[in-house]
Amino acid sequence: MTRVFVLATLAATLAAETLTVAPAQGARFGLEVYKTGLLSGKVHVFTFERYQGTVEYDARNPAATKVDVTFEAASLKCHDDWSPAKGSLGKIMKEALDVALQSGKHPRVEFQSTAVKPGAAAGQFDVQGTLTIRGQAKPVTATLTVKPEPRGLEVDGESSFKMTDYGIKPPSAALGTIGTKPEIIVAFRLLAQR
Repeated sequence: MTRVFVLATLAATLAAETLTVAPAQGARFGLEVYKTGLLSGKVHVFTFERYQGTVEYDARNPAATKVDVTFEAASLKCHDDWSPAKGSLGKIMKEALDVALQSGKHPRVEFQSTAVKPGAAAGQFDVQGTLTIRGQAKPVTATLTVKPEPRGLEVDGESSFKMTDYGIKPPSAALGTIGTKPEIIVAFRLLAQR
């Protein structure tokens, strides 16, 4: 009887399962936007505070994994502490929410995977997918490291995309002496839980 229970438990553990992705302690989905010109070397750090999604994961066949995550555009927060200009954080947030994301018109940023391939190291995967911003869907690739946890999976990853691919003009100020690189770096740790 014990052997049957152990085998059934092992089979359940190895079977494909659908895990839930949502904000949790230790999880973070961040964007890094680098400055140019007079502020070269500075970086705006943003995080999405609200998101939800699913990961369909099969430990026996990780290439069959499917990821679907939706972020609330209006939940974007800027964590800068380096700007000396009064009110600059409010201006940065207005630019990010109203101009770049157009969060009133496009309330969601979405990612859906299209293919998962083994990466260079154990537990590493290259996930290809479609990133939709401002209603425009474009292909992106993220490099992920997946670590099994008692409650599900810990997924660390990074990717990048260009604002200009989504029709977003990199912000500038002071007659162009302060600019923004078009590439946005995405770095995250997500918890996919049972």
